[in-house]
Amino acid sequence: MPRILVADDNPLSLRFFAEAIGQVGAECAFASDGRQAAVMAAAEPFDLFLFDARMPQLDGASALRRIRSGSGPERLTPALATTASSDGQLHRALRSAGFDAVLVKPTRIQTLHAVLLQHLPELRLPHDRGLWLDDPQALRTSGGDAGVVGALRVLLHQELTALPRELGEIAATEDRAALRDRLHRLAASAGFCGVPALTSAIDGVQQALDAGQDWPETAIGEFRACCAAINRLLG
Repeated sequence: MPRILVADDNPLSLRFFAEAIGQVGAECAFASDGRQAAVMAAAEPFDLFLFDARMPQLDGASALRRIRSGSGPERLTPALATTASSDGQLHRALRSAGFDAVLVKPTRIQTLHAVLLQHLPELRLPHDRGLWLDDPQALRTSGGDAGVVGALRVLLHQELTALPRELGEIAATEDRAALRDRLHRLAASAGFCGVPALTSAIDGVQQALDAGQDWPETAIGEFRACCAAINRLLG
């Protein structure tokens, strides 16, 4: 069973992460500050770190630097940062510090599961498909024909398989109009196929585009993780 070290000074956040991570078949260990997290990482193996950016003693970036500066296997362990801030400059600084991705709190449980699956593919998706796929909605859209739903979801699977390449091309030029257009077309597919988790992920990117001038790298990262998880269900 994969082991994840979660560091956060907020007990409510720790409880949320404990419940959510347990749903995908991983085991958690907890630290209430960055210094404790660094000590724990030096003492026992973990498969992934999930550190809050702002903690007492050592912040998330400093704790990760201390771990990565050692010679043990933990210096190669993937790490995710969490923060309540939507500041793009902070997110870039966290990635520069060695975090593989940044999650904005409050984090949707589907987003957390999707990002965890990206880095630990041996984890399982929760058994409740209703968090991801709305079969009744898809049936209503297709006039109650399950065969049509199946055919539409095959097409969506193909669309999601091609999406990373398309997003990469859009990101290369940071073409906001092209990104909005691609999201609009994908939202229509999500509606026809009854995939509310995809609709929510699209909304997250659109909101980030509306909120500022910076390229929404963090929101796109969360979106890509959700797309990959949904594609895993459809495949």
